Amino acid sequence: TILVIIPTLKESGFGFLQTSDLSNNTNVTVANSTQISKTVQITAADSKAATDGNSVDIDLQIQPFPISKDVDSQFMITFLQPSSQTVQVHVDYDFAITNNDSEVFRASTKTGQPLLHTAEGIVKIPYKFDQGGEYSLQVSVMGINFIPIKTEQALFDLKVS
Repeated sequence: TILVIIPTLKESGFGFLQTSDLSNNTNVTVANSTQISKTVQITAADSKAATDGNSVDIDLQIQPFPISKDVDSQFMITFLQPSSQTVQVHVDYDFAITNNDSEVFRASTKTGQPLLHTAEGIVKIPYKFDQGGEYSLQVSVMGINFIPIKTEQALFDLKVS
């Protein structure tokens, strides 16, 4: 298998071209994975969860909190090394919001890239909810330090008033 990393300038995203059997591609985000071991109920402005493969801890901070519909919200995601809780740099990731099993937002779609990349390990993603209700937030990790990994996810549940 030969892995070629192709940097793109648009929104600091990175694309992966893998010259092996595509049926074994591990760089694909799975929106409804059954591997997620637990969901974290968001009850405060700062919540933390490990990805289901334990490669990275996700610190999710939400402003303002609690979230109300028709108010600009910001999600700050910090990727942490599990052993030291220091910031993990160079993470390939995606962030999605679903309501009633229907995706209402995916960060990578906004950039036209299959995944996103953070060099700093901390990202801020804005979103405005147009309806109240129960939402699921999914942070997917597809690579660490420019090395692709099998997609790992952390899932958070959020109530919007």
